[in-house]
Amino acid sequence: MITALNEAALAIAEGLSLPRTLQRIADTARTLAQTKYAALGVLADDGRQLRQFITSGIEPQIARHIHHEPRGEGLLGDIFRTEKPINVARIQDDPRSAGFCENHPLMTSFLGVPITNRGDRIGNLYLSDRLDGKPFDERDEEMLTLLASHAAIAIENARLHEALQLAALRVERDRIGMELHDGVIQSIYAVGMKLEIVQSKLPLEPEHVAQFQIIMQDLNKIIEDIRAYIRNLLSVHDEQTALFTHIKNLTTHFQDFSGVQVTLDVRDDIPILSDLHRHNLLQIIREGLANIARHANASEASVSVAHDERELHLTIADNGEGFDTGDNNLISEGHFGLRNIMQRAQRFGGELTIQSNPGQGTVLTVRLPLKTGF
Repeated sequence: MITALNEAALAIAEGLSLPRTLQRIADTARTLAQTKYAALGVLADDGRQLRQFITSGIEPQIARHIHHEPRGEGLLGDIFRTEKPINVARIQDDPRSAGFCENHPLMTSFLGVPITNRGDRIGNLYLSDRLDGKPFDERDEEMLTLLASHAAIAIENARLHEALQLAALRVERDRIGMELHDGVIQSIYAVGMKLEIVQSKLPLEPEHVAQFQIIMQDLNKIIEDIRAYIRNLLSVHDEQTALFTHIKNLTTHFQDFSGVQVTLDVRDDIPILSDLHRHNLLQIIREGLANIARHANASEASVSVAHDERELHLTIADNGEGFDTGDNNLISEGHFGLRNIMQRAQRFGGELTIQSNPGQGTVLTVRLPLKTGF
């Protein structure tokens, strides 16, 4: 067990992306303990609620229908108040249990251990239901406690790496801003001065003088645009950080007025997007949700934003009435939202695909290439 644990810990420590590190820890815990389910809860800044909850062993199609993520109640909440493992043979019989929300997989046994780093609680590791049906024993507690200590180091490592990346990004923005201000703008100033000198030495007709003035106005406009860009460099990260908040606000407002329960899954390492592309991404999401409200008669929906090296992937799904995708008049007659989404995607070299059947809901997938400016 110790050899396998050390190998797993080394594999975890290789990860520098926090979301991937968290998922790998949960997957490793489930594999080593040979359980049906594992999870990792990351504490919010207040130390009392869960900011992130990563699961392993729950199929995506099942996870999408779970009524809500754990809120740190019952056994999950009780572990916040202890530094020792909590081992329960039958969850339903424990007085601390808060029960399961609607559509949550049935779980019987439970083992939870805290994840701490230099005395500070980072989160908790959870296991449920050994594959052999036996309750968790001291060996399981020892294994999970050791893994939790490795997990604390891996999480701290990933967080420090992200902080270093952010610091490097800020330094690079400052460098670019300085080069634009001290290099490009000064060069444009020099061109303008040369034009003024040429104008003063040449005998020019009135129409030529007017053309020179137009050129000078254009140069001044370019300088102002570059200055505005330099100012905007300071807020690029803030805008990118706010992207999740904007998407969450969209889904929350939609949920409030439509009554459709929305599951949101947005990766936190989305590449930096321009103002224009952020705006259009939000507009596509807005159109997709509005289309659900107008046509789907759905009770549940989901919005997912992820990416690979080449593309940004936006998926909007619902469990509504669905429709026949073979209807060639679908986008041109009535479904203006779909037409708008398609046009916005095509404007940036992307594409919209639609999966649907009558009575089986709809899945819209928008793929947007990152190399074209996203």
